[in-house]
Amino acid sequence: MSEITDEAISDGGYLAQIYFDLHAKTADDVKSLMVGFISKLTKEPGVIYAVGEIDSPLEKGGVFSTWAEVKLLAKDFSTLVRISSQYSPIGVEILRPDKVSLSLAEAQGALLDISQVSQNFTRMIMERVLSKEEAEEYRQKMLSRTELGRKLLKKEQQA
Repeated sequence: MSEITDEAISDGGYLAQIYFDLHAKTADDVKSLMVGFISKLTKEPGVIYAVGEIDSPLEKGGVFSTWAEVKLLAKDFSTLVRISSQYSPIGVEILRPDKVSLSLAEAQGALLDISQVSQNFTRMIMERVLSKEEAEEYRQKMLSRTELGRKLLKKEQQA
């Protein structure tokens, strides 16, 4: 695994220790959910590997909680940004390399990933509180926004 890690980092990858928490009604459920969650991380685009260690569940007020320490190798910084934005870890520590170095394209990609997660969250909230007519109007606006984003991307690729 060390050879894979070294090669990925020399190609612009990042090795990070990421901490996640989960909660459920039983100890078995919370452990099972965490195993499934770590497995899901390994399948995320840009994740080269993710290996986790799950802490013993604790019970408080009828809710079982646990946390996992996941060593994750990402192909680039944007992948780390997306994982952090999408899964809200309780802690992130970049282990390697010692310095974050981004091209403009990587920085812009990371910012767009953050924007997408924010947009998805907003859409979910809006769909729950809007009337059917308002939700349809909002959906149309988001479709227009997607089309504008495609045009902008096409324009940047031609430049």
